[in-house]
Amino acid sequence: MNLALSLLLAFAWPQEGQPAPLVFEHVAVVPMDRELVLQDHTVVVRDGRIAALGPASEVAVPADATRIDGRGRFLMPGLADMHVHVWDENDLYLFVANGVTTVRNMFGSPLQLQWRARIQRRELVGPRIYTAGPIIDGKPAVWPGSVELVDPDEAAAVVAAQKAAGYDFLKPYARLSRECYEALVITGEEEGLRLMGHVPDALDLQDVLAARQHTIEHMGGWAEAAQRADSPLGMNGFRSGFLAEQRAWQTVDAERLAALAKSVRAAEVWNCPTLVVLQKWTQGDDARALLARPEMRYVSPFLRAFWDPGARTNYLANLPAEDVLAARRSVPAMQRAVAVLRDAGGGILLGTDMGNPYVVAGFAVHEELANLIGAGLTPYEALRAGTADAARCMDAAEEWGTIAPGRRADLILLSANPLTDVAHAAARVGVVLHGRWFPAEELTVELERRALAFEAR
Repeated sequence: MNLALSLLLAFAWPQEGQPAPLVFEHVAVVPMDRELVLQDHTVVVRDGRIAALGPASEVAVPADATRIDGRGRFLMPGLADMHVHVWDENDLYLFVANGVTTVRNMFGSPLQLQWRARIQRRELVGPRIYTAGPIIDGKPAVWPGSVELVDPDEAAAVVAAQKAAGYDFLKPYARLSRECYEALVITGEEEGLRLMGHVPDALDLQDVLAARQHTIEHMGGWAEAAQRADSPLGMNGFRSGFLAEQRAWQTVDAERLAALAKSVRAAEVWNCPTLVVLQKWTQGDDARALLARPEMRYVSPFLRAFWDPGARTNYLANLPAEDVLAARRSVPAMQRAVAVLRDAGGGILLGTDMGNPYVVAGFAVHEELANLIGAGLTPYEALRAGTADAARCMDAAEEWGTIAPGRRADLILLSANPLTDVAHAAARVGVVLHGRWFPAEELTVELERRALAFEAR
């Protein structure tokens, strides 16, 4: 990337003094701590936090405030994408432009820690970042850059190193042995780092529930645990692995699924389904059609080249076509499992697995909200998975995820009520990030500027 383009894309936080208070007047507030709309309210933001919230007739507006007319508009908390893989700085702005003010990054490195520090110093516009360290896998690891843990006695050193580096949690992966996984659980608890990740192939879902792993990604282990008694996939032993599980979703037993959901709820383990990433499992012309979608203009040329259907870097291009189709066809069955988990009172998180082919930062969150509605969740339940419940999962319910005095001012101003239709969560009038107001016009201009810069390369 040349210097001019690099400067163009940086779009750092304005270097200015303490901003004036920000006030939304006569706005309908969707607080997300309960299912209701607070009509004709005023919200005062000061120093990056909500300073006051109440009926418009009762809240005093500071004389020096920046005032925004909220009549006919709805103010809700910013969204959290709870499963991302961010390797391109450009994507940080795409999150914000789509109302995503918090992300949970699932494969970390010093790069993400550097971005987080720059965001905290207001040198870079981007969401709040929670991040794992490098994936912790067996040998050979599935993904380059992972930590290969094969000796349980080395688990303590791995955990200590990730804690010292500043990572927030541990991500276990597919090829960990049972012994190494159990060692991670013990040392993670000792160091105060929870496990959030996959169900390793050497274990089953009940093992992970017994270990109280904090989150399970992609509904891993569910299909294997809920197989019908006469399932052909269960005869002679279940063939473990991601692709095998995608096929297994076609032969789950409804009663076993319901019992499993109750077990997951009892263990207080959160699940992040990431349905949208499987919908993007395509090849050939279908993949090229995804690359031609309007939002792809805002994706960097580097990432688009990485996703090219003919590129060796695109893992989907190298898979058998029947595997790709099986993964995509698993989505309806997974949606039924999400509904069963909701009925059991289990914790559901909004996440996209962005960074994988054709899953675009920020834009994909709104696709996943629609997927949760397709699973039978109400708009409030779907939005809660990316606001209040996401904050609860990260032990930050008093910091963000709802609108209340003292909470961080990460907000979205909308032109329509998101509780009647989650598609309205994309109808942004503007976004508040760390207390700074980004009107929709500014977001659109910056997106277009990036797109034109990419097209000029």
